[in-house]
Amino acid sequence: LGLKTVNVGLYNSGGGIVTLSGGVNFTLDSDDRFTLTCISTGGPATTVTWTRDSTTVTQGTQTVLNDPETAQYTHTLTVAGRLGGLYTCTVSNGKPSSASASITLQDPQPPTDVTAVQDGPTSITVTWTPPDPLDGITGYTISYTGGGSSGSVDVSGGSTNSYTLTGLTNGQTYTISIVATSSGLSSPPVQASVGLVPSAPVLDSTTTVTATTVIISGSVPSGSVVTGYVVQWQRDTSIVCPDLRDDGSVTVASSSFTGHTITGLEPGNRYTITVTVSNGAGSGPVSNAVAAMITATAPSGPPGPITLVTVTPNSAIVQWGEVLCLQRNGEITDYTVTATNSDGMEEGTASVDVDARRATISGLTPSTQYTVSVAAVNSAGTGPSTTLPVETPGGLTVSATPFILYLPHHLMDTGGQFDCYLLYHILLQHQH
Repeated sequence: LGLKTVNVGLYNSGGGIVTLSGGVNFTLDSDDRFTLTCISTGGPATTVTWTRDSTTVTQGTQTVLNDPETAQYTHTLTVAGRLGGLYTCTVSNGKPSSASASITLQDPQPPTDVTAVQDGPTSITVTWTPPDPLDGITGYTISYTGGGSSGSVDVSGGSTNSYTLTGLTNGQTYTISIVATSSGLSSPPVQASVGLVPSAPVLDSTTTVTATTVIISGSVPSGSVVTGYVVQWQRDTSIVCPDLRDDGSVTVASSSFTGHTITGLEPGNRYTITVTVSNGAGSGPVSNAVAAMITATAPSGPPGPITLVTVTPNSAIVQWGEVLCLQRNGEITDYTVTATNSDGMEEGTASVDVDARRATISGLTPSTQYTVSVAAVNSAGTGPSTTLPVETPGGLTVSATPFILYLPHHLMDTGGQFDCYLLYHILLQHQH
């Protein structure tokens, strides 16, 4: 601020002079209060009148400090609120002479669209949109408080729109306040809040799997304070059991993260796994995802009930239901279909349609009782069977034993041929 001195000429009657030295000084006490000061010298004793835009100031607090040795009078005006304008200090010693000094204070508009975003374990980037028009704004003051500590930084340039605060404490939540300054007067503050949460964990791409567990490993970038982590997994529904969701999560209170063992998973299923770590300021971003294919085991359950579609003396067509999802233990790749007679012998051959869960068994014996069994197969082996009793019907038996038939002479016609109609009835009555 430019300082100026106003000298008032001598007042001969009484020898009094009055000098206003230093002009009007400005002090910003806080975001919502400032103090104006002017100093007069001389006598008789001086008095002061403060005006704002030519109107006498009625708000605020005025004080006068008298120094008898130097005949100086310090006049102060403390104003609450951001009341910009032309402030004038007019000093008089009760004689016809007086002195005055003025200062103009801009009343800037605050920045808008203020955001505070964590961009590292111990740093926050504050962004904002400068006021339009700038109206003499010379810079910004950014203040922050959190975790029992506070600080501020002045940023020059009215068109500046971002600043990164560094050296903060991870795990703490900070309140950020930003004001625009113009001629020393601040705009109303605009605030934003952000917690310094841990950085995203980095999971190793390799995992260790068994038939029911998967072990993941990883780490959290340095600088992150950790108080716990959450492991989440999702099953790939494109294999094994598309109609069953087998997702889950587990929350662990811990001061670090280096890995975790997930138990109770389904054999032969593929899972996608992620981890999120947290601290007192909240949860951090999610980690990269890793995939794990759980080791398959043979199906632990049989296919659904078998239904007889058709049966002939020498074949049978059967169909069956699916193995329960939780008993497949891997993707079903085939079915084993057998037909066993009452002597325990397997007969016939089966042509299996895996997708339709349907089989045609050929090469069976008529009038025979069979037990048809169906078992599911995956990459690890064959599971238990479902059975159904099936009996083939009897077939038409034609004898080919030769015999001699002597026909009476009267059955022959004059041409030496026999009567076919009569022969037909004779054969019907013959036992062979």
